[in-house]
Amino acid sequence: MAELGRIFARHGAMNLGNALGIAPFPEEDVSPEHLRPKSMVALLRDIGPIGVKLGQLLATRGDVFSDEWIDALASLQDRVEPLPFDAIEPVLVASWGEKWEEDFTAFERDPMASASIAQTYTATLLNSSDVIVKVRRSGTAARLEADMRILVRLAKLAERRSSDIARYRPVEFLQTFGKNLAREMDLAAEARACERIGGYLETLGAKSPAIHWHLTGLRVNVLERLSGMPASQIDRVAEKARNIVFAKRYADAVLRMMILNGKFHGDPHPGNIFRMDADQVGFIDFGAVGFLSGASRQEIVRLILAIADEQAEDVADLLLDWAGNPAVDRDQLALDLDHIIEEFRGTVLSGIELSALFDRVFGLLREYSLVLPPDLAILLRTLLTTEGPVLAFAPEYNIAEETRPILIELLSERFSFGATRSQLTKLRRRLFGLSASLPDLIGNATIIARSGSIPVTIDPTSRGCWQGSP
Repeated sequence: MAELGRIFARHGAMNLGNALGIAPFPEEDVSPEHLRPKSMVALLRDIGPIGVKLGQLLATRGDVFSDEWIDALASLQDRVEPLPFDAIEPVLVASWGEKWEEDFTAFERDPMASASIAQTYTATLLNSSDVIVKVRRSGTAARLEADMRILVRLAKLAERRSSDIARYRPVEFLQTFGKNLAREMDLAAEARACERIGGYLETLGAKSPAIHWHLTGLRVNVLERLSGMPASQIDRVAEKARNIVFAKRYADAVLRMMILNGKFHGDPHPGNIFRMDADQVGFIDFGAVGFLSGASRQEIVRLILAIADEQAEDVADLLLDWAGNPAVDRDQLALDLDHIIEEFRGTVLSGIELSALFDRVFGLLREYSLVLPPDLAILLRTLLTTEGPVLAFAPEYNIAEETRPILIELLSERFSFGATRSQLTKLRRRLFGLSASLPDLIGNATIIARSGSIPVTIDPTSRGCWQGSP
């Protein structure tokens, strides 16, 4: 606590330090206007690895921070000076024994990457398999766990002392952050996530690294080294036709992981995506993973349908529900949302660019101090992370349009009646023309998504009848 107090004082953030309980109780609530983005970034760097990782996560929260803050926080990079191999080898000995080198024909002792939690190395096994060896830094877990306990304690104090801070539910945010950080420190858990999500990706024709379980544990994991080219190195000008194919497969895999599987790669940036032979998409680094319950996935569907149907009041209700129903002017919020939707009015879902839409919605969330639940914030971050490189590879590609058949698939899973395939196809066609000119059908689709049943109204004046299964 004394160390934190010195860091806060050094960067001119004692007002925030007071609210956090590091110094005497402040006379007034903390105002965000008192905080400067660059100073806060320097403060987080000085706190250490947990400050850097916290800042990286905050950089994804467009619902909380303005563009100036997002740009500053995004500058935090989890790259640190590598430890010498002499400091890493004891972890290998503890995990594999004194003769650990006998499992390899080659082991490059200079790390290919070094971060706050682990360092990675290239190696070759006895069977000639090229692998990536990820080794957790010694002492990292104990330090990060202690830092998390302090942060949560300070957040609880801050919620009691500052009404402005309490509205952003920092304790809930940090508890979720802590759980994700604990999974990231458990390299066996990362390997399990890679294998489980990879099993789903395989059904889509995508690829994830195979795990060498006999060498994988809490502090070390050994994974297949994927061949191919990272998306960050792909020439965006040359081979345009090939880039479009790759972009579509990349986006489809991410969307289906999120909406249908519910467990997804939480950071699919171009450095973690590979273009392999035959334009197969490969995913690496499953340290950051997102989880969405069935209910949360249905809520995302409701949001997209409400936006496509221009139902500003439904969008307002959903956002307020996500934010814990705080005391705000709901009618004014709905009116402001209607102004945003007005920008997209008259267009079908295929005309919506998600990054532009959510940028406008995030601005409104900040204005009303509405905060998204952590799981949905991770989903939106992943979605926007994907849209950027996809549009770079294929400017005409529209990720919202590609969401349409996946939403249809998700909704159709909830139908509880025994329709034949042909009947289901007709029903889909009638219900899911996601155009702004079909509000009644979209409303029906939303009812079906919520209830799992289809409402039927019989008009006694009609001479026709519906020919279908009872």
